[in-house]
Order: sequence, then C-alpha cells, then structure tokens
Amino acid sequence: MRNLIFAVTLLAAPAHAACPNDSEIFSCTIDGKPLRICHWRGALIYNFGPVDKPELSLSQPLQSVQFTPRPGMGGSIWESVAFPNQGYTYEVWTSIELDPEAVEGLQGGINVLEADALVTQLTCDPGTPANSLDIIYELKQSIGQCRDHDTRVWTNICD
Repeated sequence: MRNLIFAVTLLAAPAHAACPNDSEIFSCTIDGKPLRICHWRGALIYNFGPVDKPELSLSQPLQSVQFTPRPGMGGSIWESVAFPNQGYTYEVWTSIELDPEAVEGLQGGINVLEADALVTQLTCDPGTPANSLDIIYELKQSIGQCRDHDTRVWTNICD
C-alpha cells in the first residue's frame, strides 16, 4: 500500500516540478549541477540536475517524508531529509558549525544509500547552499505531526 501511495504521489507531481513561486526549501549546486528541494501540494520534491530537465526528480508526501532534525547536541546544527527511490535513498543534509570562529558557512550535500550502506557522498559547491532544512520541522508540525525524541519517530499523537 505504501508503494502505491508513493507511486500515486509521483504521478501527482510533474516529472520535473520546478519549485513554483516561493516553495523552495533548499538549493545548492554540486559540481555545478543544481539540487533543489521544494514544498508543493503537500509533498517535498527533490530535483537534481538542470532546472528545465532534472536528471532525477522525486516526490515524497510530507506526511511520510523521513526528516531528521538536529538532535540537540554536538558542535553543529544539522538536519537531513530522505527520498527513497528503487532501493536507493537520497539523503539531503545541511550543517552549520556553532563555533562563531568557524570560517565555513552553511554546508550541504547528498548521501546516496543502498539499503543502509553508503554508496556515495556528494557535497554542495562552497558558498552555494541556500537555507537549512529546518523549515521541514515546521511544515510537519503544520500538518499535525510531532517528533517523539525518545523513539526518533514522527507521529500524529502529540502532547
């Protein structure tokens, strides 16, 4: 059933949705190729490659998207969002150091996983990441979801 919902969502979104109007959540370039994530019609859309014809375009319902917010510890603020596709997962991440002396600003990239094994890591070109992924936390809350910090699972049963 989950695969059917995912397939229907893919059909509901255009093959290469171009992040209409103010729907863009995150963007950067990787080796000069654009990576964009946007929120549109209740889904997050992942586009990698030329804006007019992405090499890969995926859509995931906001309700079921796997978003991992900052766990609240460590020397950086980081988040990730995962887009499954035919046995692979494209995990987009952003990170920024908390140290005010840190020279690098916002960083980001994609971890490509097969099952749980890392296949490759792609890093955004320096200076190109725009926005962290933290807005996804607010988007999930806006549809009535909350994060259970003990189980690290999003749920609709909120206190």
